[in-house]
Formats: sequence, C-alpha cells, structure tokens
Amino acid sequence: MKKSMNIFRILTILTLCLLVFLIFNSSFVLANEQTSTTETATEVTETAFPPDTILASFGGQTITLGEFNQTWGQVPEEYKLQLDKSMVLDQMISEKLLIQEAKNKGLEEDKEVLEQIAKITEQILVQILIEREILDKVNVGDEEVVKYYEENKNDFVEKEQIHLLNILVETEDEAQNLLEQLKAGGDFSEIAKEKSTGPSAAQGGDLGYIAKGTIISEIGDVVFALELGEVSDVIKTEFGFHILKVLDKKPEIIKPVEEVKEDIIENLLPLKQREAFDNLLEELKSKVTIEINEEALK
Repeated sequence: MKKSMNIFRILTILTLCLLVFLIFNSSFVLANEQTSTTETATEVTETAFPPDTILASFGGQTITLGEFNQTWGQVPEEYKLQLDKSMVLDQMISEKLLIQEAKNKGLEEDKEVLEQIAKITEQILVQILIEREILDKVNVGDEEVVKYYEENKNDFVEKEQIHLLNILVETEDEAQNLLEQLKAGGDFSEIAKEKSTGPSAAQGGDLGYIAKGTIISEIGDVVFALELGEVSDVIKTEFGFHILKVLDKKPEIIKPVEEVKEDIIENLLPLKQREAFDNLLEELKSKVTIEINEEALK
C-alpha cells in the first residue's frame, strides 16, 4: 500500500462522513425545514444577490454565491430536503482549506501526485474521446430496429396466458368435498379464503395471469385446456390437492415493433458502439508502425 493517500480519496471519505452525519442528524435538518417553512409563510421580500457576492471568506480565500449555487445545483433534488445549505458550504470551505494545506506542503510538485494527476488526465482524455467520437455519434436507426424485429420475431412472442383462481388443501377427500360445493354453486373466492392453505388464500385464491410453460406441468396441462369460467377436477401435485378456475384468457401474440423498439435499441446500441470502438482502434493502429520486442515480452 502506498504511504500517502490520494487527495481525491481523502475528499471522498470526507464527503461520505458528511453524508453519514446528515443521515443521523435528520431531526436537526427537519427542524430547520420547519423553521424555513414558517419563515416562508411570512411575507418577506428576499434580496436577489449577484453571483459574485462573497458568501464566505477565510484565510485569504473566498467562496462566491455563484460557486455555491453551482455546487448546490449538482445535489439531487431528493437529497436537498435532507441537506442544510450551511453544511454544504462548510464542506466547500473544508475542501478549499485541505487543498490549500496540500499546496502549502508542496504537494503540487510532489512526484507521486504529478504521476497520479497525469494518469487521471489521460483517463479523462480517453473518456472524452470515446464520448465524442463514439457515444455521441453512434445511434440505432428505425430501419435497423425494423430489420432486427423481422429477423427475431420469435424473441417478441408473448405466450398464451390465463388468469387463475386456486384452492389448495392437504387431502383428496377435502378437495373432493370442496369441488362438490363449487358444483352446487359455491363462491370460489370465498371458499378459497376460508379453506385454501395456499399463499393466495387471502386474495381469494387469485394467482393472477400465468403464462403457458411457467407453471408445473400437472396443472398447466389441465388448466390451459379449460374453457373460460370452467373449474378443474381435483389435481394432485407435490404441494397437495388443487382445484382451479379460469377467469380470463389471453391468446399468444407477437408484440408490435413499437412496443419493443426501446428493447431492441438497448440490444443493438452497445454492439454498434463496440464495433465503432474497434474500428477506431484499427484505424489508429493502421496509421503507425507497431514494433514489439517479443523476447522482452516473454
């Protein structure tokens, strides 16, 4: 492990500590919010300060209102309700003081620091190059979407579905008895609530829509052959004895291209971006002569 810690890592740790502090002091923040709300209710005209207004000064340094607003604007809206502006300002002051202390100690000229800065600079350069030459330029056109859709229609098949109610009991005798009650006009949902031992009992045995091929074969082979509103005979599975009723049926369909367009783009775009990246590398390599010392590489 290196003896000195990267300054960016230090700042990250400080930021995390601040977030932890804010989480455990939410009551303080909420109290401030309530005060702010009360103050807002009073009709007070706020003064609009220009961006170059000095918000804080310390040790020969300053933080302007514009600088603060830029930082505050980068905070996600959901976190602003939990943050106090004075705490964010305090963090900005702390960071400036740490940076100044690092400069005072000559770390700007430190060899290790300069090496790390150079590496980060190179990484940023590559990142921006890829963003501008590949990510910003490569896209998937409508013609490509339609072509992919036509060539892969089987991937967009939505299988037949049925809406099922289920009663599950432990013994065949009890199941047969309940089936007789249903045939005599008993309400399926009420009987399921009262007698079923399955997890769907509280919902009247409602299993929702089940796609063909996603339910155990002992049940699937039977229920997908039933008519709408029909009740099955008693079906035995490893879980017990079932009685099922078909509430609704949805036939197998192929989803329209408009519905799956975004999914297709999500599939194609990374492939096109990768291809563009590979082409860029090949182009760059073709412009130079690459000599490799195979002996030294071994």
